[in-house]
Amino acid sequence: MISQSENNIKKSALRFLKLYYKHRPRNGKTDIKVDQSTKGGIIADGLLTFPQEDKQPFVASVEATSFDTRDEVKFKMQYRLLNWDAFMWGSFIVAVVVIFGHYFDLFVFQKGHIELTAILSIIFLTTFIGYRYFFGRRAKYRYIYALEQFRQYHADEQWVAIGDNVFYGVEDPAFDELKVQCVRNGFGLLSIDKELNPHLVISPSREELFGSGRKVMDFMGVDNFAKNQTLNRALGFWGFIKSKIGWTSPDQSVLRYRRSFYKPVFASLVMLGLIGFVAYEDLREKDIVYIGDEAKYNEELSEMAKNRKNDEFHQLIDSSAVEPYSKKKPDSYIAIVEKDKRDDFVMKRAPLKKKDELIAKGGTEIFVESKDKNMTGYDCSRFFNFYGKKHVIQDGLFQGMGAAERRMNLLRRSGFKANVLWLGCFYPDSKDYIVYIEWLYNDKSEAVEEGINYRKNLKEEGIMESELIIRTIQK
Repeated sequence: MISQSENNIKKSALRFLKLYYKHRPRNGKTDIKVDQSTKGGIIADGLLTFPQEDKQPFVASVEATSFDTRDEVKFKMQYRLLNWDAFMWGSFIVAVVVIFGHYFDLFVFQKGHIELTAILSIIFLTTFIGYRYFFGRRAKYRYIYALEQFRQYHADEQWVAIGDNVFYGVEDPAFDELKVQCVRNGFGLLSIDKELNPHLVISPSREELFGSGRKVMDFMGVDNFAKNQTLNRALGFWGFIKSKIGWTSPDQSVLRYRRSFYKPVFASLVMLGLIGFVAYEDLREKDIVYIGDEAKYNEELSEMAKNRKNDEFHQLIDSSAVEPYSKKKPDSYIAIVEKDKRDDFVMKRAPLKKKDELIAKGGTEIFVESKDKNMTGYDCSRFFNFYGKKHVIQDGLFQGMGAAERRMNLLRRSGFKANVLWLGCFYPDSKDYIVYIEWLYNDKSEAVEEGINYRKNLKEEGIMESELIIRTIQK
């Protein structure tokens, strides 16, 4: 019985190629060589060359594989590359969601709130698993040594010659993958039977499918190659380092041409950096405060108000008189332009409920309506007919009238309808003032909508937001 050794297979393949190219136009004789190699370690089991009519050499190379070397033509999954690619795409999708949400102010990262992190983690895992499932069968992750070696150098036509006992049969999935990749890459495929008769399975493509991406290599015989081993050993350490970071492998194993994964690693780090930057920018901003215990919150406000002194404005006690106040000269109050990561979000606080009856006891709601730009003040008696719940767009809370007045003037100079309201009209123990926009709303949703628009307008005007909330007041 004739042996289907790798040596016999390559000889049969070269005899076939000599006949196959017999009628190809040429300008000289055909030269056949076996066991050729380059200085870089690329191996060609067989080479067939002849000068063409334009005197350029035609080169056809052969990779012979027997049952003993069958691993050269059976694909091996590159799971590390697949996982890194899946990780890269998962990071990319999450980064797109985060940047999109950040740009359109749909959400923010907050301390103590893991809901957003949980949602982003689910998106990442879904993308990661989905990529592995749908793209795990790509040829990119099914590594075949013989074909990857062909990719390392240029030849006019390249052939894979296998013994017919290398695969388990024509329905072997590994054989199907070899044929598919040979067609896609333009490589020829021969099958050598037990009598060493070659059978054409796939013809190579006549067109160059790799463009100018491959180099023409100088092959030499095994004897000459052995003389260059000193240089190869000198480069061995660098090859070892490159193998550790996924660039190449220094040995002659069938895995030495596996694809690197430093590109998806680098891309993943960039995406994670973007996500981290957005999260950092959100977390460094002031947190959104949610009122859980309304009664306790009111007590804390009252306690703080007791410790504050109000020396900036003389209140008219129990007076219904209306009198103008001279406009104060601008002081050192300067609007600071600061980009807020929650520009379109208006915090909804729990309603502030009145504990006692409404009493007209001092305090003034300030607004500008006179032609000479003077301010006019009204005392709390104008709220005697106030019933039910009202909602105001509170721009800020201030300890004294002076600070509230300066904020109101700044907003009015920018075209906003700003007013000042003393909370003592509703809370006898309160000495704080709020600056609110427009008027009192009956519908809370309308107030929220207007508050969102107000925040956008503040941003356009370059005015720093103070403490924007929707405050509910009730008699």
